[in-house]
Amino acid sequence: MLDPTRIDRTLQALKAAWEGQPELPLGTLFAMLANQGLGWGADDADMVRALEQMARLHPPTLPLGDGRVEEGLWLLVTQRERVTIGEENVVIRRTGDDGPRQPVAWKYSAVRPVGPGRPLVIKDSESIEHRFGVVESITRLKQDSRQLSGLKRRNVGERAWLIRTELETILLDHGLHAFKIARRCLQRADYSWKQILQCSPGKPLQVSLSRGVTHEFGAVTEVLLAESAPDIAVDGYID
Repeated sequence: MLDPTRIDRTLQALKAAWEGQPELPLGTLFAMLANQGLGWGADDADMVRALEQMARLHPPTLPLGDGRVEEGLWLLVTQRERVTIGEENVVIRRTGDDGPRQPVAWKYSAVRPVGPGRPLVIKDSESIEHRFGVVESITRLKQDSRQLSGLKRRNVGERAWLIRTELETILLDHGLHAFKIARRCLQRADYSWKQILQCSPGKPLQVSLSRGVTHEFGAVTEVLLAESAPDIAVDGYID
């Protein structure tokens, strides 16, 4: 006879995995397990491990300690925002009908408990609460601390960065979107780029553009990772 106590653990693992991706029909969740070879007759322990891995990648609630992320980098998606939360900073990106809006970043002091289907509320370092939309998904992201100098556009993948210079705020992904205040108005300039030639604190940001010229922006003051690929390898398990 199989141990009946395994049933509670299996159901709890299924509950956590499904609550982390509530937009999925249950049949789709089981199809994802089947794609990993966990179909009819699969061992319950293997099924639990796979479900727990799903919940590590897409947890039902953002893992917090005293209101702060204690480890990892997390992407929270709402209807209007993509919010990246790390141990110290949050990066907020919005997109309008005419393309990306100016990204913002600041240090935070606390995040209210949150998961899919719940509103995102973040308190900044001055204890001011910022309210965002209802969270649709939470994803653990790969950490990536590589320098941007030498980066080629074809190697960007799923990554995006917020770059602050003395003159601009820049969103770098497969395009380069520079925002700056001019004559009391926020101006945006979009560039098609090939390679980041120089991106070091205190030095001008130099970029090789697609039309074969080099463009120089202001001196770099901060670089923050805004998005990367999902961290599918956690605790030794790989999807």
